[in-house]
Amino acid sequence: MYHSILPNEQHSAAERFLQRVPKLIATSPLCRRLKPVALLIDIAPMTLIALPHSLIANKFNLSPRAAQRRDNVIRHWLAQYEPDLYQAVLNLTQSMPAEVSRQAQAFKSWLAELLDTSDMPCDYCGSLSTVRIGHRLNFRCRTCRRTFNPLKKYYLDKLSHCERWLPFIDLLLQGETLKTINQQLGINTDTAAKWQRYFLGIMELQGFLVLANYCQVKRRQRCRQIWLDIHTGDTFLPTGKSHFRSKS
Repeated sequence: MYHSILPNEQHSAAERFLQRVPKLIATSPLCRRLKPVALLIDIAPMTLIALPHSLIANKFNLSPRAAQRRDNVIRHWLAQYEPDLYQAVLNLTQSMPAEVSRQAQAFKSWLAELLDTSDMPCDYCGSLSTVRIGHRLNFRCRTCRRTFNPLKKYYLDKLSHCERWLPFIDLLLQGETLKTINQQLGINTDTAAKWQRYFLGIMELQGFLVLANYCQVKRRQRCRQIWLDIHTGDTFLPTGKSHFRSKS
């Protein structure tokens, strides 16, 4: 997993660290509250490629906070026993342009708050006397007795599996192909293509133009890289510089 991501000079350190993880689990007091501790062995290779917490959480059916706690323990061990490898992992997380990173965090925070909200004024009468109903983001107004869905104004009511939206955003940021998204999240390629169109449009509507453009550039770079790999047989070729639109 890490061979195509980490610098070649860090491969031996990565192998050495992964072999050491079971011993660290058995002796480290950091693992006492992380049950089952065997998950750390599975998560360690993902930490080495700086996989986002949302993707780790989705893969192992954890909350993002639980995934972050385990990732932090592994990073602590990396810093202690393999400092050069730890720095290489940090470089992976810092390779995204600062403005893109800021907009990505802001957009994901906005989306998470929207999905978690329990207080919403009525779309019809404006009353604050509303109650959330069902597992979807539906509300019923106690005043006018009508139901409404706040996702409708963002065109998100047409998309299913809302628990997979945040991991999907992380895959967009990585420029992953529809096939990879299908493998990672279990949604078919037609659905992934639909989600991509919707979320890029929503990013632009919400003012995250740099983020939307970055995701599109990363996707084009990844597709170009795959084409080059197929037609040249190379495992890695540079993809060149990205150009971003400025906010209007």
